[in-house]
Amino acid sequence: MALEAQNITINVGSKTIVNSASVTVESGSITVLVGPNGAGKSTLLGGLSGHTALSGGRALIAGRDLTQLTPKQLCDQRAVMLQSDNLVFDFTVNDVLRMGLVWQVEASETEKTEVIIDLARKCGIEHLLRRSVLTLSGGEKQRVHFCRCLVQVMGRHERDTPRYLLLDEPTSGQDIANELRLLKLLKEIAVQREIGVFVIVHDLNLAVHFGDIFYIMKNGTLVADGVRDAVMTEDTLSSVYETPVKTELTSRGLRIHTF
Repeated sequence: MALEAQNITINVGSKTIVNSASVTVESGSITVLVGPNGAGKSTLLGGLSGHTALSGGRALIAGRDLTQLTPKQLCDQRAVMLQSDNLVFDFTVNDVLRMGLVWQVEASETEKTEVIIDLARKCGIEHLLRRSVLTLSGGEKQRVHFCRCLVQVMGRHERDTPRYLLLDEPTSGQDIANELRLLKLLKEIAVQREIGVFVIVHDLNLAVHFGDIFYIMKNGTLVADGVRDAVMTEDTLSSVYETPVKTELTSRGLRIHTF
């Protein structure tokens, strides 16, 4: 089962932001989207998640068109973290995390609390649970939203329900330690829970370390896709980013250098 974009096009006014893009996100793997600023990455994620209306093509979960799913079915099967997930109300962190479980009426309060505490600890925000989100730093808020998405896909679900995470630069505001913590957790959850992950990442070295399948986007078009060694090449990256890029295979994996 997969989350798919089939030849989706997204127009804003007379401008085409995403041009006939096709993406497949398999359960249990991390699919990474990279590309320069303004390439259309966030808009593509919005279309794939059902947040952004399509001008053409289809987005599907396990063969079902997203437009045919109820809000509850969507929440059961995918969680979305946008760059602009800002909160203006005086919620506690615990309140925000519970929003990820709002549709799971069959779960007991004890079960919900256990899920929240476990994932808050793993995301490094357990000590913030009683804090107002309005008092948090940008990086702390980002970890809260990341954790909310995990809560949503890790809570109680019907058996064999496919689940997906769609994350737009989820670690852009994190220090080194928290960035690695969150990405390692993401990898662990994808593999152990068979959750499909679609993530936009700007740091190419993090992308090649944690990703399984890669898509590269430029000017609204997907220009390359596949496994790391076929996609993340010097020629392709240099062309897409319009700057010299060198790759180096080390004992710790592929390294990407710009100069």
